[in-house]
This record gives sequence, structure tokens and C-alpha cells, in this order.
Amino acid sequence: MIPALTVAVAAVALALAVAGGVLAARDLRPGKPLLQGVLLLQLLLLAQASVVVVRLVGGRRPVEIGAFVGYLVVSVLLVPGGLAWSFEEKSRYGTLVLAVVCLVVAVLQERLDTLWSVLA
Repeated sequence: MIPALTVAVAAVALALAVAGGVLAARDLRPGKPLLQGVLLLQLLLLAQASVVVVRLVGGRRPVEIGAFVGYLVVSVLLVPGGLAWSFEEKSRYGTLVLAVVCLVVAVLQERLDTLWSVLA
């Protein structure tokens, strides 16, 4: 994993979680800036997953490979799932779903970084 990319993903995810929480508290739907931020987050996650897959194929593997790959897959699939749920939910809870998804992505980044630091 690239440490700067991990920090960037976590920072963007936390910023979006705060923005989503504020919008949900104000009973507002996610606007264009929040959705563009979520798209940026997804692109960063896909870039990170690509880098990790190349490094895994190259022979660098964490000790807990199963957990690592599971967290990686969940982090990539979580954002599109949250977006779909957010679009279907017409109340402020749709916005809250996006905020929680972004918060979970930030936590997953920390966990992925921790697992990657213990290479086999």
C-alpha cells in the first residue's frame, strides 16, 4: 500500500462523513458537491485496490491475507452500495447512510494499513 494514498482516502472519507452528517442534521438530501466527493472517494479506493493487487501479485503479502482481502473488497464495494441506498431513501436518512459509509471507509483504511504493516 502507498501510505500517502491511504492517508488521502481516510482524509477524504472523514471530510465527507462530516459533511454528510451536517447535511443529515439539517434534514437535507446529498447535493452535487457531496456526490462528487463520494465519486472522488470511490476513484481513490479503486486506485488503492489496483496498487494493492499489483503488490500482492508481486509477492508482498500481509500475514492475515484473508482478512486483508476481505477488508479491501468491502471498502471498494461499500461506497456504491451506500450510494444506491442513499438514492432509494428519500429522507434525511439517505444522507446519513452516506455519512456512515464514509466513516466506515475511513476505519477500514486504518485496519488495512495495520494489516499491511505486518508482511509475511
